[in-house]
Amino acid sequence: MHTGHGNDIYDYPDIRCDFSSNIPYRNASAIIADYLKDRMDNIYNYPDPNARKLTSRLADFHLVSPNNILITNGSAEAFYLLAHLFQNPKSVIPYPAFSEYEDACRAYRHKLSFLPVESLQGSDSSKTTSLQDTVRFKADMVWFGVPNNPDGTIVDNETISRFCSENPQTAFIMDAAYDALCPRGESVKSLQGKFKNLITVHSLTKTFGIPGLRLGYIVADRQIIDGIRSLRPPWSVNVLALEAGSFILENWDKLLPDAASLCAESAQLQQEIAAIPQFEVTASPTNFFLVKMGERTSAELKQYLVDNFGLLIRNASNFRGLTLQHFRLSVQEGSWNHQLIEALKLFIQDGKGVSIRQQNCISNNNQS
Repeated sequence: MHTGHGNDIYDYPDIRCDFSSNIPYRNASAIIADYLKDRMDNIYNYPDPNARKLTSRLADFHLVSPNNILITNGSAEAFYLLAHLFQNPKSVIPYPAFSEYEDACRAYRHKLSFLPVESLQGSDSSKTTSLQDTVRFKADMVWFGVPNNPDGTIVDNETISRFCSENPQTAFIMDAAYDALCPRGESVKSLQGKFKNLITVHSLTKTFGIPGLRLGYIVADRQIIDGIRSLRPPWSVNVLALEAGSFILENWDKLLPDAASLCAESAQLQQEIAAIPQFEVTASPTNFFLVKMGERTSAELKQYLVDNFGLLIRNASNFRGLTLQHFRLSVQEGSWNHQLIEALKLFIQDGKGVSIRQQNCISNNNQS
């Protein structure tokens, strides 16, 4: 497992605002926690090893059979189970991408090749042909996210459908962890059940702000689900996570974050950072986005923001294909976004840090 993920608050105990995690800052975690408080006695028994209640509700939600659903201990477990099921194949991973795809593949000795993530998009015919040739002749599996982490790249449903139909021998592993957080006008749900070679991996913990519970699931052809089920250890998903999942499905519309407003706030923050000299923003339609500095490193910036302002960002230099100057941000509440903007400006102005007086000035201005 790669240890350089976001939300690394255990290494930085004095964080005041976490920009490093892609979890939406407006989420239902408090409501879900209150619901679980009255169900703590469920821990006296083992969880249902088949997660029947939640599986049934997810099947209704996705309009598939319960035989097409497998509940997992977060999406990370799903990736490792899939890599285990398809042992020793040739896998293609577009980059930059969530590191667990590659880590899972290496754990089960996949032969790996890599492509720029832009190759997945169907807008450039030459790039599309390049991907299709690679998948058709050189790979058994393709791993990708929609939207992609860390840059927010979107692959539209039409392109995904074409890849699946023209490459029936290739399994397409689509990470849909942020699908509900991107108002793109179409959902992966419309593709499920149409292609036996399309496997979608979902995360309830990211969308609804409960990453500590670890709750995800796979939607796939029954043969795939049966194969994965035979590989997993018993009771891998705890009883409180299963209770939370059922509660979420019962109250989906009420608990789902307002993705349109969230992404509009993200777009505004992207514009404000792009206006600061030496910061280049990769435009993203999601609540998270990449930034590249013209000088110095993201590691320096991260430590500077932690030490002087208690703000945490994601050093993105360990993503394949990115540089020491890349970092990732997820939009937060307006006053915190303003503090970040001012801190970034000071970082450019004073490379050695800011004084306590300057720090207090930023804090006081935001409270007025």
